[in-house]
Amino acid sequence: MVPAKHPRQPSPTRLALYNAVPSVLWSALSLGPLSVFCYQHLPRPWLYGLLAFSLLAYAVPKAWFSWWQLSRAPAAYRRLGVPLVNRLAQHGSVVNGLLRRRYPGYRRVSTGQSAAAVRAGSYHMERFHVAAGVFFLLVSVYAAVQGYGGWAAGLTLLNVSYNLYPIWLQQYLRLRLELGRREFRP
Repeated sequence: MVPAKHPRQPSPTRLALYNAVPSVLWSALSLGPLSVFCYQHLPRPWLYGLLAFSLLAYAVPKAWFSWWQLSRAPAAYRRLGVPLVNRLAQHGSVVNGLLRRRYPGYRRVSTGQSAAAVRAGSYHMERFHVAAGVFFLLVSVYAAVQGYGGWAAGLTLLNVSYNLYPIWLQQYLRLRLELGRREFRP
């Protein structure tokens, strides 16, 4: 019996499973404490109002994203440790390395079309983290005003790690795609 060879590319299901692990892990570590605070200390009308206000971030046009871009040079992101975040995030170096062990030919960005898909996805992820960041910020301010200093500080730190760094990561990834776009031209 001849052993079956692995296909060159993993299935979409396998990709989703591998990338779900860091996503669920980081979400649980950050959204868990936020949920506990909201459940214990945030009145429901405030919760719904802050959440609704935060969701307005989804209405921000893509053209505005360049206004809050940290830098046009990858070096600024490297100094802040954004590549480390890229190692530990979904579609990051660790996940891609594990996928390449089983599928040596796997590359997330291999064509101009895949680069365009990654770029479009990065805007979606940045929008999500902007909306979540606004919510974390508003809840942190509420906690500080209500005298929950420890909660305010903790939620602020979680906001930086769960939202600010991923926003910078999406900007960094788009910069890398922009700098490497010549590789994907036909």
